[in-house]
This record gives sequence, C-alpha cells and structure tokens, in this order.
Amino acid sequence: MKLGGAFEVPAPSRKIWRLVTDPKQISKAIPDLKKLVVKSDKNFEAEFKVKVGVLSGTMKVDFRYVDLREPSHVSLSGKGSGMQSTIDIKIDLDIVEKGESLSEVKWASDVILGGIATSLGARIVEDVARSKVEALVKNLKKIASAA
Repeated sequence: MKLGGAFEVPAPSRKIWRLVTDPKQISKAIPDLKKLVVKSDKNFEAEFKVKVGVLSGTMKVDFRYVDLREPSHVSLSGKGSGMQSTIDIKIDLDIVEKGESLSEVKWASDVILGGIATSLGARIVEDVARSKVEALVKNLKKIASAA
C-alpha cells in the first residue's frame, strides 16, 4: 500500500534533517510506541501497539536509514513482525527549504503486511496502516514545529 503527502514546518531544512535522522527524536513520532532500542545512529528497533480488527498486540520493527542526502532526503526502511504477521515499510522524506525558517516535507511510504493480519480483510488492514502512517506524519510535523 502506497501513501504520500506533504506538510510545511516553520523550521529550516537542516533542523528538520537533524530531527528525522536521530533515532531518539524520530521515534517520538511513532504512534503507540512501547519500547525503543537504538542499535546505532543508522539503526533502531521500535516496538509499538497495534489493533487490527479483533487482533491486538505488539509489532517489533527493525528500522534502518538506507539513503541519507543531507539536508534534503531521508529514506527509512523497516522490517518486523508480531501478532503472527509481518510488516515491511519504507518511508521517504524529501525536505525542501522554502525560506529562512520554513520548509516543506514531502513524504511517501510503502507498507506491505503479511500473515494473519491480512486475513482480516484488505480494507481493515489498509485503514489501520493508513491511520498509523498518518499519525506518524502528524506527530512528526508537531515535533518538527516545536524544535
């Protein structure tokens, strides 16, 4: 499932870049985060709560920064599992400076789910994945605006 959009942040691109490339900072945007393990400056593991229809539990995802072009591009890739399901996610962020203290963040994500979660129906799974990604983007915008 592919999702995307854009939002503006009242901050210069370098400030946003530092925020989204810091595992401790970007993890604050992950909805329902239960646990964070920073493995290196390019790799972290996030455990978060998920409810898909009648299933609820936790997913553990190993995230890696796979393409960093300071200060304009970040690609984050994650693979994980939980609740007898799997997830593969890729998030691309393009940061465009629009002035001294204004930037636009264009984002695109690709989410692939497998396992029991997908047996609940594509519509339910898509709605949950969409709401999680949209919550992450909303939280990211809030954190970047406050930075």
